[in-house]
Amino acid sequence: MPRRTAKWESHRPRVEKAILTGSFINGLDLSPQKLPPPDLTKQELDNRFEICSNRAFRVILVEDFGDYKVFIQTPDGKSPCDFYVWYAKFSSGKLIEVKVPTHDDLAKWYIQLKGLAYELDEYLINAVLRVVRDREAVRDVVNRYFRGLSEENKLNVMKFLSTLKWIVLEEDTNYPPPNLMGSKYTLAVYALLEAGFTMSEIRRVIKF
Repeated sequence: MPRRTAKWESHRPRVEKAILTGSFINGLDLSPQKLPPPDLTKQELDNRFEICSNRAFRVILVEDFGDYKVFIQTPDGKSPCDFYVWYAKFSSGKLIEVKVPTHDDLAKWYIQLKGLAYELDEYLINAVLRVVRDREAVRDVVNRYFRGLSEENKLNVMKFLSTLKWIVLEEDTNYPPPNLMGSKYTLAVYALLEAGFTMSEIRRVIKF
């Protein structure tokens, strides 16, 4: 049976073109550092990026680490306010990968990071809790737990948590509390990874 193409794939050519030609919107100054409360996320992102009130095709830069950038893109068709989260990787100034990160992608990244240093194995779950549950700024969390890491490892943690942050915001927009659980789904993934579950097992527990 052929592999089913992900819905976001149909947007890739336009997203890549926007990144390559620089025709994206620079939203770095509007990107929230501390995450808004889950039940206010949709309203806050509409105030900042018009995710509900302007459903025209737009690619917006929200995180920039030079060789690694995070964008959001509207529309995606899931709901009246939802959006896609994309990452773009560069090497020597050339675009080498553009992708919508999946829960599996981020889980694999999380496990890889935990294997890099004792501090990451011990405290990365705490960092995830601080960002997702407590809505703290990524930079503040990294400075709290990972001051002793090499600059390279700290940068990798920043990239991971900043990508996760936007997945969290997307989940709280698409499945807003209190009626739905929003980013609690995302938080549950990392709690179960810490408990030794694999992603295939987690998918039997959580439907996303």
